[in-house]
Amino acid sequence: MGTKSTKNTLLILTILLCLVVVGLGAYTIKVHGDMQENESRLKEEKAIIERELKEEIKKYNDILTEKNILSNELSDAKESLEALQKRLDSNEITQATVRAYRIELNKMRRERELLFKQNDSLLNETERLAKLNEETQDALEKVVKAKNELENDKRVLENKISLGAQITASNLIVRGVIQRNSGKFFNTSRANRAKMVRICYEVNENKLAKPGDLNFFVQVLNSKGEMIGIPREEKLSNGERIRFNSRTTIPYSNKPFNVCELVLPVQTFEKDAYTVNVFHEDRLLLTSILELK
Repeated sequence: MGTKSTKNTLLILTILLCLVVVGLGAYTIKVHGDMQENESRLKEEKAIIERELKEEIKKYNDILTEKNILSNELSDAKESLEALQKRLDSNEITQATVRAYRIELNKMRRERELLFKQNDSLLNETERLAKLNEETQDALEKVVKAKNELENDKRVLENKISLGAQITASNLIVRGVIQRNSGKFFNTSRANRAKMVRICYEVNENKLAKPGDLNFFVQVLNSKGEMIGIPREEKLSNGERIRFNSRTTIPYSNKPFNVCELVLPVQTFEKDAYTVNVFHEDRLLLTSILELK
């Protein structure tokens, strides 16, 4: 009876041991399968992260080939992505590292989006300012051009007014004359009879001219260019010097003014052609030839 009981016990233990071995084998197979599945999933997740990293780096490469305001910041962000890519290639992949890389990649993606927006905004603002500067420059050039044209028109007008305001003279009459005891003058063209040269002219009316005392100078020159009589010299207001035979100052009031002067030789007149010049200051107004035979 005792022997039979012992055999039953051994049988039960054997059956239990077989069940344990079978269960342990099944568990081992399941664990191994789970590990393989987990490893496959991690590899797939790693490949996805690597692909997304490459796409992010490509976006930086594309934008860096263009003209950018934030070039340094964009380059630094790209280098951070490349460093993350190297760590991903070299480190052992676990669920924790995959999660950490995913978090870091998402963070960098948000930073990239923010940088791109800032860069686009700055580029747009730069383009707007450049356009505004160009428009301002164009407007300034137009203003300067208009100003130059106005100044040129003003100079032309001032020149015209200045020319229009210049004193002029006309009706120059030059005669050799003899003065009688009565004081009357008689014209003569004979050199041996002429005692002096009488020069008469009219200062013309000019409403634009400045009224006041005006100086007129007369020169009488022989054919050799020598001044007859006693030459005089005077320094004018503009610094120039003028040599003359006679000087007349008139009270000009913008109306016609007749002037007559007498020029006496030092000695008697010789037969010659004498040039008579009339100046207002240093500007020649009239000239005429007197021939004495």
